[in-house]
Amino acid sequence: MKRWIPDRTTLFLIAVAIALAGLAWLRGGFPLVVDGLSSGAGKLLQVTPLLLAAFLVAGLTQVLVSRQVIERWLGSSAGWRGILLACLGGALIPGGPYVYYPIAGALLRSGAGLGVLVAFISAKNLWSVTRLPYEFALLGPRLTLIRYAVTFLLPPIFGIAAEAGFGSKIDGIREAMR
Repeated sequence: MKRWIPDRTTLFLIAVAIALAGLAWLRGGFPLVVDGLSSGAGKLLQVTPLLLAAFLVAGLTQVLVSRQVIERWLGSSAGWRGILLACLGGALIPGGPYVYYPIAGALLRSGAGLGVLVAFISAKNLWSVTRLPYEFALLGPRLTLIRYAVTFLLPPIFGIAAEAGFGSKIDGIREAMR
């Protein structure tokens, strides 16, 4: 059985949690620490079904779509086509970071290019179609349309720039993930 060894990010987050628990203890004693832990546990329970679904989608995507297909359509050599597909996917995928980061990670492991991944995440954050009703309702149609017009070209530009500047480092990034 393989033993779990925490990476630096996990160790850092554990250290931050311990430091915050210590700060809570100093400010309000044991009851404040319990309130903080209770709040965190509640949030974990709330997002667990979403996390589970996102990781299942990411894992199933990775095994159902071959590396050759991902590399052909979304790899570094896919060029504009891959970046535009990633932008479309990012704009249309529902959910928050719990959903799209596991999918982006699966795409990375399956052969997607760096520019594609940057375009996907940028489009999700700037063009999210699922956010449109909220923006129209809260900001009004004029401000929403101005925001979309101003940000329209950014995800493809970010993807192209990331691929041009750092695309050759994608294998090193994949290796660091293992």
